[in-house]
Amino acid sequence: MNGYNAFDLYYAEGSEETVFDGWFAALKITPRTNQKLYGYSSWYNRYQDISSESIMNDLDGSSAILQKGDLFQIDDGWEPHIGDWLEADPVKFPEGMKKAADTIHERGLKAGIWLAPFAAEKDSDLYRDHQDWFYKVNGEPWSCGCNWSGFYALDIDNPDVQFYLRKVFDRVLNDWGYDLVKLDFLYTAAVFGNDRETRAGRMIRAMKMLREFCGDKLILGCGVPVMPAFGIVDYCRISCDVTLDWNDKLYMQIIHRERPSTKNAIANIISRRHLNGRAYLSDPDVFFLREENTSLTPAQKEKLAVLDALLGGVFITSDDAGKYSEAAIWQYRRLRHLSEAEKAVLKPDNTIEYVLDGEESTIKI
Repeated sequence: MNGYNAFDLYYAEGSEETVFDGWFAALKITPRTNQKLYGYSSWYNRYQDISSESIMNDLDGSSAILQKGDLFQIDDGWEPHIGDWLEADPVKFPEGMKKAADTIHERGLKAGIWLAPFAAEKDSDLYRDHQDWFYKVNGEPWSCGCNWSGFYALDIDNPDVQFYLRKVFDRVLNDWGYDLVKLDFLYTAAVFGNDRETRAGRMIRAMKMLREFCGDKLILGCGVPVMPAFGIVDYCRISCDVTLDWNDKLYMQIIHRERPSTKNAIANIISRRHLNGRAYLSDPDVFFLREENTSLTPAQKEKLAVLDALLGGVFITSDDAGKYSEAAIWQYRRLRHLSEAEKAVLKPDNTIEYVLDGEESTIKI
């Protein structure tokens, strides 16, 4: 009877930092970058209701806070339908996405764009024209959820799918010139395993495929199990989506185990803090300083922003900074400076000890 090594155990004693440093060394995993990401994302203010005009408005406003080399990221809503990535929505972005990237670059910023590469929605041309490209169960495309018009999983083993995705990333990264892709709903690549490959193995293979397609361009992974992304993406979401309130609506709490929630996102940021700077730079999702379009209290916004600053590797807001007061701009600069701490350690008493500008300090969360 042939045997095989199912897994190895790692045993160590010491501080959290010592143990996790040792574990990642044993895994031979190192992050692709140590450059923290600062910037803006369109999602948590406008969601899919974006256009060339609104994006340019937010780009103008971002000049109040962003610095040269920061990220300006266009999120979901630019594409005609999920799955149709080769052209922009002609009504929302009549001049196309290259024009948007060029304008962002003219401001001295990195250009980022959102895609969900392994999924396509029911209303897309891709779903209508290429039924044979989808992962099927009992002869039917596998439905992954009801977002948009309902969306389905592409079969990553189909050569035509691979050719299409390679073409998409070549257009987005090389023809249009985007510096970073935020790749979402990545779990759809591995909805099932089989007798030759686990779901985890399939997910790792899918992530390596994306890295091959993207070359050295920056990847922010999202909607992906955290471990298959180790050492492959530059930045990775380690929390659920935040919400514009504290814990979402009551009926959402009742019917959804996994859902957007600022409260739950904060729990994720804390419990997965050890990944930051070891597996990749962690994306704890956005923070808010604005007064409008949110019911978060000042204390809740401060807690979220401080944790983002000290325990994450991505420090991004979705606020229209053009509406910031002088006090909000000052607050942003204070938090951004806090994010430059050389070291931050969460203690059992819910304080964070950090070193900033060579001085040790403590902050209560």
